[in-house]
Amino acid sequence: MSIVRSNSSFNSSLTSSLYDSQDDMDPTKLKNYVKEILKSRIFLGRYIERRLADKRIGYRDVILVSGAEAELIRDLTEAQQKLITACANTKPWIGITDTEPLGIHTSGVCLWTEIENQPFGAFWFQIKSVKFRDGEVLVTLKCIRHISEAFIEIEPILTGAGNTKKSLESNNERKPNTSLQSLNETYSEFVDTLKSFLSITNVKEFITFLFAFVIAIFTGSTAFINFLGNFILALIREISFFVKNSTPMFLGVLDFFAKIIGGFYILLAMMFKQSTPRPPRNDDPRTLYLENKAWDTQHSRYNQHFVGQFD
Repeated sequence: MSIVRSNSSFNSSLTSSLYDSQDDMDPTKLKNYVKEILKSRIFLGRYIERRLADKRIGYRDVILVSGAEAELIRDLTEAQQKLITACANTKPWIGITDTEPLGIHTSGVCLWTEIENQPFGAFWFQIKSVKFRDGEVLVTLKCIRHISEAFIEIEPILTGAGNTKKSLESNNERKPNTSLQSLNETYSEFVDTLKSFLSITNVKEFITFLFAFVIAIFTGSTAFINFLGNFILALIREISFFVKNSTPMFLGVLDFFAKIIGGFYILLAMMFKQSTPRPPRNDDPRTLYLENKAWDTQHSRYNQHFVGQFD
């Protein structure tokens, strides 16, 4: 690792001297120079937070370069100064700053970049490239390996984590004051907005709208009640016509089903009715005498009537 750093330092120093000798370098050569001194550099850093960098570009992930990376910090500072000087007219957002925007008292260099799906903490980073976007200079990084907190506690001098942690702790202590200040600002904005809403013109328009709304509700309710009453009366009239015309048919259907059911019950009664036995024959002589006498009387009357007709 020390060999790589010494070579990169030698190359950056040589390139810097060549650049200083050419004051009339155009923007293309400047971009190539910045990429040459920063590309593929490996360093220790801490992923601190995600913060709004600028309204034009949005949020960026903040990487604090370790204090042990003196050579890289020097090259980053040099690249920042040259970019600020060369881009004074366009004034793009340069993703290389000091620690002042973060409220950290210790001196250092921060990279505002884009990190995907990584937790906060210390990492080995590698600079992939430097992108010159519209209104932004972005140093793209690659997370090589996450560094555990145990290693940071064992090697605080190597990682430069001691001062960083103290600065972050002091920054966290100041957060309540910042929160109170932001709360006061929010309250002030709310009061100003409320005052703008409660102007005479707005109150007048609100009262006018309220009266129009009440009149519209009253008119609509009257029309709805009138329509509902007419509808109910028409419905009752049609129902009465229906009942009057359908009553005979309904009674006929009931009579039809009553006859069917009554016939079914009569059929069942006939099927299960017991047959009555014939009365026993009466052989009493007196009864036979009376029956024969009655028969003779009826027969003689018939003969007399029949003979009288032929005479």
